[in-house]
Amino acid sequence: MKLVRVSSQSEWEAYHQIRRHVLFDLRGLSGYDDHHPDDREPEHLPLIFVDGNECVGAVRLDLTGNGNGVVRAVAIVAERQRQGIGRAMMNGVERLAMAHEAVRLEAHAAPDAVGFYYKIGWEIVDAHRPNPLMAKLLK
Repeated sequence: MKLVRVSSQSEWEAYHQIRRHVLFDLRGLSGYDDHHPDDREPEHLPLIFVDGNECVGAVRLDLTGNGNGVVRAVAIVAERQRQGIGRAMMNGVERLAMAHEAVRLEAHAAPDAVGFYYKIGWEIVDAHRPNPLMAKLLK
């Protein structure tokens, strides 16, 4: 499995399809924007996690400067969840962040994902939000 920065049209399609389905459709939400300008900002890294020829996850790493980064819209294909793929993808995101000199990451975790973040070493910074703010210091 490997983490790939989105660049080709087929990668963009997989990236958006995974995020839209997992984070919006399965939660009964609407309004996903395949053309949101944040995905194209220079310091924002849209990523897909690939297992062989199959795209199994999507995430965006925003490098915000001063050694900080924000992890956004973490999504694993529904039928591949609870198989260690999320942990492997996040390990790749953390390595990529460190390669870009980040020392701390933050994420606004969906309430049903807080347990996952705890298991991989993240801590709650602010629990008083609809999506708790979590953070991890990178080693």
